[in-house]
Amino acid sequence: MPLQALGDAFAESRAGCPMTVRIAGVGGMGKSTIAHHFLDGVVQRGDALVLRGRAYEREVVPYKAVDGIIDALSRHLLALEESGDPLALPEDAWALARLFPVLRRVPSVAQLVNPKTVDLQGVRARAFTALRALLVSLVRRAPLVLFIDDVQWGDVDSAMLVADLVRPPDAPALLLVMTFRSGEEPPSSFLAELSQRWPEGAEAHEVLVGPLPIEEAEHL
Repeated sequence: MPLQALGDAFAESRAGCPMTVRIAGVGGMGKSTIAHHFLDGVVQRGDALVLRGRAYEREVVPYKAVDGIIDALSRHLLALEESGDPLALPEDAWALARLFPVLRRVPSVAQLVNPKTVDLQGVRARAFTALRALLVSLVRRAPLVLFIDDVQWGDVDSAMLVADLVRPPDAPALLLVMTFRSGEEPPSSFLAELSQRWPEGAEAHEVLVGPLPIEEAEHL
């Protein structure tokens, strides 16, 4: 049962094991509803910080599968600073802000010195490292769940970032939940890239969602 799989994976992440759950199914089977139902419960119980995002088919932005997650992250960091309990920033946070300018709404990030380097590959590597470090710091404060809906519309750059995020060793001990439509044509560039780059040793479970039995549908 999808909700049971999510609950088990969340428990594993809380125990210190980074976990990924990929929820697949054809359109209209309720993948997003199941995920939001689970996450709403997590939030209502105060069990974890949940950052949610979504990829859109016709949206044209860099790293579009994770753009919403970073936007939610910026809001959380801003709230921490406004409450007088800021999160310590990693050394290369300036590089992460270059990839995702929305982070500059956070005063401590806006104050960072941005080196005038044109080494774009180096900046990306530093940004990926900074994101891992930032999420590790968040996990030390409270359990963390990242949710990306409709990742089939994501891009190759997003897949590279996600693969780096879950890469052992020392990956943030969080739960990553992604939903995607199966059997789409043409094939998803995000899913193809992520499959090719998925790190050895990174824990992942795939849940296939089909039509629910009557009793489960009524419960949901």
